[in-house]
Amino acid sequence: MQLPVFPLPVFLLPGGVTRLRIFEPRYKKLVSIATREQGFALTVYKPDAEFEVSEWAAWVDIIDFYDDDGMLHIDVKARSLVSLKQIRFDDDNLRFAHCEPINHWPKASSSKSHIALADKLEEIFSLNLDIESLYSNPQFQDPNWVCARYLELLPLSMEQKEMFVEPYSFDKAQNFLHTIMLG
Repeated sequence: MQLPVFPLPVFLLPGGVTRLRIFEPRYKKLVSIATREQGFALTVYKPDAEFEVSEWAAWVDIIDFYDDDGMLHIDVKARSLVSLKQIRFDDDNLRFAHCEPINHWPKASSSKSHIALADKLEEIFSLNLDIESLYSNPQFQDPNWVCARYLELLPLSMEQKEMFVEPYSFDKAQNFLHTIMLG
C-alpha cells in the first residue's frame, strides 16, 4: 500500500498514541489524504539518511483533531509497524512510500515483572494528565502494551529505542525496563 510519510523525532509502537501539531501546508495535505484513505506512516526523522527517514514507521490513524487558529492538532494511534520502500517526493515535497506491515512482538504472557512495571506505569499515567488523556482505554494488563508505552515515554536515544523494534526483542525490552524502572 502507498502511504504519505511524516518524519519526526517521535518513537511510536503499536497501540501508542501521540498528539502532533500540524502547520506546514504539505503536512496539512498529508492529514487530508490520511483522513480520506488509510492513515499515514509516522517515521523517525533521520537527518543523515536518504529521504531523512528510517526504514520502518508506525502506521497511524487519526483518532481526534482540533484547529487552533490555523494550527491543526491531531491525535494519532499506531495500528502496526510498516517497512518503508520506494520512497518518493511529490510536487509539494511530501514523502510517500510503499508500506508493508511488519511483525512486532508476539503476544507476551503476564509475569511478576510485567505486573510491577504495569503498576508503576499506572502511577505515571495518574500523575501526568496529558499522557493519561491520550489513552481512553489503557491496557495495563497487556505486557506488550506496557513495555511499548515505557519505550515511547522514557528519555532514551532513538538508537536505544530502535533496538526494541525487532520482532523478538520483547524479553530484552522487558528486562531492560525492569532494571531501569525497578532496579
